[in-house]
Amino acid sequence: MYLQADKKAIKKELLDIIEDSRRKVTPGELEKALSRKYSLERKEIRSLIRDLVTENFLAYTSHYGRTFIEKSFNKAVRISNHVILKPPGVNCKYREDDVVIEICQGVSFGNGQHPTTRLAIRGIEYALNETNSLKAKDKTSVLDIGTGSGVLGITALLLGIKNAIGVDIDPCSIKEARDNAKINKLEDKFVIKNMSLEDLNTKFTLITANLRYPTLMTIYHRLVKMTEPGGSIVLSGIKSDEAISVIDLYTGKYFECKWEEFEKGWAGLVFLKCQKTDLII
Repeated sequence: MYLQADKKAIKKELLDIIEDSRRKVTPGELEKALSRKYSLERKEIRSLIRDLVTENFLAYTSHYGRTFIEKSFNKAVRISNHVILKPPGVNCKYREDDVVIEICQGVSFGNGQHPTTRLAIRGIEYALNETNSLKAKDKTSVLDIGTGSGVLGITALLLGIKNAIGVDIDPCSIKEARDNAKINKLEDKFVIKNMSLEDLNTKFTLITANLRYPTLMTIYHRLVKMTEPGGSIVLSGIKSDEAISVIDLYTGKYFECKWEEFEKGWAGLVFLKCQKTDLII
């Protein structure tokens, strides 16, 4: 048997393994790794895993018929310096300058479980707090492309943007984004539509896109036209080894890369548009 101090150390290591892993981890893999290191029986490791699940630190998930152990988002989780995500009805401690966002655990992408969502939220915080995107502007707006749960648009609004548009082609995502906007009392500021970028002729203070690499490369010219001079673009959904190609394209003429961060093989990028007002693409 292990002592209470050992139990605490093993639980911490369990959490660290899940947090640091670039791929999903099965319960069997956890049991095997830790039973060897600590000379414990697998049933003892299983008991510690169950404790962490009961305490809402970890959660069992199922993908393609296999069971995995992942970080739980059934409790409040700090995503960035000032942004906390939590399920509705869950209480949490927060600082005066924190933004607390309530997100339902639906089927749409964007509840904080994936690194690309976390990177995008951190990128939004950086763009709005460190690049003066909001300075001396009465009317500010964000476009969230592929809005999913709506969490990125909601984040931008709660960090100071005045109005938001979210676009998505999935009816489930549109409904969930609208529901999440309502939960956060932002339904009057956040318009969610099924429409293409070509149907939008507005310029935005901030554009967010948590999309895969080929799409981010394809929509570059549209984003140039739709970003206000001095505005920012937050991109995520990029594999770490793809980031340099995205940076090369976006910084070729119209943008400067101001921020980059990596997590578990994924990259998040923030670009600031130059102050030129007339651009021909």
